[in-house]
Amino acid sequence: MAIDAEDRVLLVRQWRTPASRVLLEIPAGTLDVDESTGVTEDPDRAARRELEEETGYRAGTWRKLAEFWTAPGFASELMHLYLATDLEPAHPDERLGPDEDEHLRLERRPFAQAVKAVEAGEIADAKSIAGLLSVDRMRREGPGLNPAQPLTVPMRTYRATVIEYAMASATVIRRSRASLVFATLFAAAAAWAILSAETALAIVWIVLAIAFATGLFAFPFALLAAWRYRDRILQETAVGVGPSGFVYRIRETGQFLFLDLGPQQLYVPLRVFTREELVEIRRLSAGAGFGPDGRRRSTRGPRGLSPHP
Repeated sequence: MAIDAEDRVLLVRQWRTPASRVLLEIPAGTLDVDESTGVTEDPDRAARRELEEETGYRAGTWRKLAEFWTAPGFASELMHLYLATDLEPAHPDERLGPDEDEHLRLERRPFAQAVKAVEAGEIADAKSIAGLLSVDRMRREGPGLNPAQPLTVPMRTYRATVIEYAMASATVIRRSRASLVFATLFAAAAAWAILSAETALAIVWIVLAIAFATGLFAFPFALLAAWRYRDRILQETAVGVGPSGFVYRIRETGQFLFLDLGPQQLYVPLRVFTREELVEIRRLSAGAGFGPDGRRRSTRGPRGLSPHP
């Protein structure tokens, strides 16, 4: 869902063979798969590429709205829906063009007219219907869910370093149940070794207990993975924070801010934000009912921070 400064929706008109007709749709595309590794492309990155390829525009602000299965009865296609605003045309010499087999015609419709086109059946593409009606609902429900509401902490673009990735991975693993179980078992083994006067063995168990309790055992493995696959793992990311939307948990641990977005977790180095912005993030987090450990401390419902990765 790409909406320009004049509140016009960017749509593409193209021939669809299965439907045997020309359809008017929001920009979209498929996720690339690395043939050598079998890894599927990050949807956040693909969304940016597809917007530029199909419309020639880039967006300064991104917000993920939803994920939905198109036809779970027989297809494995999972659709990722985004809202893209603050649009700027890509430079002609740098623009990513459409694929050779794509013949697209860009159209701009005022948002209200695009919604009416859905109601009239002119727009009959499922993802386009979902996107338009979703944003329309958000606008109707007021400023609390208005995607045009300014972010309290503006969009910040960053790229994590190899060390930061390894540290964040160690932090996540340290909080896992399996890591705590192993740390407890090794600590118990160390206590038994001390009672048995097995000093050397006790030192080994103590070191292992500390390594699992702190997550440091995972640090060298994460460091190696980040270095070897840094072009894929350490991608440029943009994040902003506002007082609207939904989030499952938010916590500040060490030098990172962890945002749990349902099945996805985003870690952001604290260096990305200014001191004043960190104060604002903590204020919003507390106001949404989250404690320092990321657990909800109130029963006001799930509305809280709105990360926009």
